Amino acid sequence: MLVLCTAPQLALPASAAPRVPAPFEQLVPATLGGDGLALVEVRRRCEDCDPWRVLEFRANDTATPAWREKVSVRAGVTAMYAYPGTDYFANVKVEQSMPGRYEQDKALVIQHIEHDFRLLDARVASYLGTNEAARDKLMALLAPGTRTMEYMRETVRGVDYASYTVKVLGLSGGALSQVHFFVPGRDVIVTAYLLQQKNAKFKTIDEFLRMRAGFIRAWIDLLAPLAPVGAGAGDHAGDQQHQGGGLQAARPAALP
Repeated sequence: MLVLCTAPQLALPASAAPRVPAPFEQLVPATLGGDGLALVEVRRRCEDCDPWRVLEFRANDTATPAWREKVSVRAGVTAMYAYPGTDYFANVKVEQSMPGRYEQDKALVIQHIEHDFRLLDARVASYLGTNEAARDKLMALLAPGTRTMEYMRETVRGVDYASYTVKVLGLSGGALSQVHFFVPGRDVIVTAYLLQQKNAKFKTIDEFLRMRAGFIRAWIDLLAPLAPVGAGAGDHAGDQQHQGGGLQAARPAALP
């Protein structure tokens, strides 16, 4: 299985919210959703880091080398969220693009999450195709017609986001869902990994999906006032794209 994000599995005690450094105070809330999810840790990106991060586009076989693309980062923070007495629920990276690079960075990030989704979806399909016992066990957990994974791209109240979700607990390691929010008024990209945990508030996939929906709503409530006027003119809700199968995605254009 493909592991996209991992985090320490530690039950976290309740404590005062950590201080969020400038200029991210409005973009990293102390609580999310009103159900107990709270900010427990903030780490600022090092000031002497390279002004970019690297996205790796892996192939579905070890014989094909990955290719890499750079997304600009002017400044950023990592924010960890958890419910009381549980492991980390969300690893959130809030990053500001370099001047003039936001739209290009956004396009690369969307292409990368779509690539990761197709890659993981293909690996799951391959595994289930050669493991009848695992396939039968998985099918018993899913409602008829339900996919093991889902990709979604939506614009709600002027906030554009892209996400995929693994809809079976234990099917992959690390992140059960990956969500990217785009904030053009601030040239900011928010990347959230919702983590599979040993000590979790959720016990079933349905509970996780409800918590994920609340997490997304909370971020939209936070970000919508920051969206430029008119950004929601083409809003749509419930428009979901499902992708899977082959990995013949177009290679993104290289950044200068």
